[in-house]
Amino acid sequence: MTEKFKWWMKTVVYQIYPRSFKDTTGNGIGDLQGVIEKLDYLQELGIETIWFSPFFKSPQADHGYDITDFCDIAPEYGSMSDFDKLLKEMHDRDMKMVLDFVLNHTSVEHPWFKESASSRDDPKRDWYIWRDGKKSGGKKPPNNWKTMTGGSAWLYYDNTDQWVYFHFLPSMIDLNYRNPEVKKTMFNVMRFWLDKGVDGFRLDILHAIYEDEQLRNDTFTWQILPSDKNTATLFRTHKYDLNLPETYDFAMELRKVMDEYEPERFLVGEVDGTVEQLKKYYGPKNNGLHMLFLFEFTSTPFNPYKYADIINRIEKNFPFPYTPTYVFGNHDRMRFISILNENVQKAKLAATMQLTLRGVPFIYYGEEIGMPNTKFKLRTSQDPIGRKFSWIPISQIKILGFSLTRDGCRTPMQWTDKFNAGFSPENCETWLRVSDSYKKINVAREIKNLGSLLNCYRRLLKIRRENIILQEGKFEFIEMKNLKKKCLAYRRIHNNQEIFIYLNFSKDFLKLDCPVKKPTLLFSTLANRVALNVNSNNNIMKLTPFEGIIFS
Repeated sequence: MTEKFKWWMKTVVYQIYPRSFKDTTGNGIGDLQGVIEKLDYLQELGIETIWFSPFFKSPQADHGYDITDFCDIAPEYGSMSDFDKLLKEMHDRDMKMVLDFVLNHTSVEHPWFKESASSRDDPKRDWYIWRDGKKSGGKKPPNNWKTMTGGSAWLYYDNTDQWVYFHFLPSMIDLNYRNPEVKKTMFNVMRFWLDKGVDGFRLDILHAIYEDEQLRNDTFTWQILPSDKNTATLFRTHKYDLNLPETYDFAMELRKVMDEYEPERFLVGEVDGTVEQLKKYYGPKNNGLHMLFLFEFTSTPFNPYKYADIINRIEKNFPFPYTPTYVFGNHDRMRFISILNENVQKAKLAATMQLTLRGVPFIYYGEEIGMPNTKFKLRTSQDPIGRKFSWIPISQIKILGFSLTRDGCRTPMQWTDKFNAGFSPENCETWLRVSDSYKKINVAREIKNLGSLLNCYRRLLKIRRENIILQEGKFEFIEMKNLKKKCLAYRRIHNNQEIFIYLNFSKDFLKLDCPVKKPTLLFSTLANRVALNVNSNNNIMKLTPFEGIIFS
């Protein structure tokens, strides 16, 4: 069994949004040197792999997802020598680096697009998707497609009297992957970073890579907001611009590039769609993407019955050697602890579940200390999506885990209780204001408190690292019968050894049958608990409200 498992199948990934992690220059923006400064913290936390949101050269219209040079570093984050040092420092600690690869589009400021937009005859014209308009004088868009954020997906250019397609924002124009030169160039961008030694890529909105060649009109739907099971949004089904068959084939082409390199690297894709659509990205012989983000936990009520349903479907559709992922948050989604109404007990329980399931957990920076979502006014939002929707009177709906500005989940990391939370020098203005919670929620304070969320994560990651069963073991539910709406329980099995996980999602004290006679407690969300104290007469164990335990 051990020989079948690759390193990436059992790693723990921590996402850093570089702009908000640690500022060493005093310009209010996080940088690569700041990450280097904090590598020891991450290593002591138990992190093995770090995924970095983009730090490539960019005008920062969408804070790095609008790129003007895929093979250079934006000066506010540092230089290529800073990158090389960061990579070496990580590898010296036996940590892996994953870069955010924005394949779908470039900035309008990218030299490729400027050339493409200059003339219908330019050699790079076909690097993007240009089309004539419709109706009188071609002044209507080529079809009825809408962007992910609403509004027409076409931008008109007077100088060439044509429209160009974009899926996300007008500052970011989609590349044309039906042009073999585009594909070849972007594969070579991958090789540039792989040659430097990076260990993998996170693929941004991969499901939007290809569009219908005939540009057929989209169909109507009453759905307004997208879900983790359905890409329909803002009254459009997105039938012809998302999850096309060509995109599944493209996933296998990306895998071939990765397979040129040893030791093995990995790809994880950001894709929305049904389970059936998602599975196609893994390839028919598991020869596509190594992993996909499975986002359902981010929008599911805190309920063991509902979580069990998701886990069951994931186990059914992605059995070994498929590798599932478990995600509670990222740079686009409301912070998970805010959905839990800042309940630290619930956050500890969720972390216990995430770090003991079969697959790869992704932890968003600050999640380990319980950084909450911060409210921002839409009209002053740094996030271009927030500004776009500034006419709407509300900025977020907490019960849905939905926010119209992503600023709230991107605030500076809270290191200390000093001004600027130890993120930036105290005399400078941070790019986003620090959350008001920094006095009570910060690394320096929590590291001293044995019962803190941070120390809960540290203990969990240590247990996971020290137990091959939690990294490679098979997964089986334990039947809860009449308690299935209060408790979630499962076992991990490896070479006839077992580890048991019981999670009490209720406010009640629970009495449960213990599956072994003399259990050894490995972990409890209660920091001061040292044993299970099973009743010797009836083999009953007790769980306190919102307690999670791991034992063998």
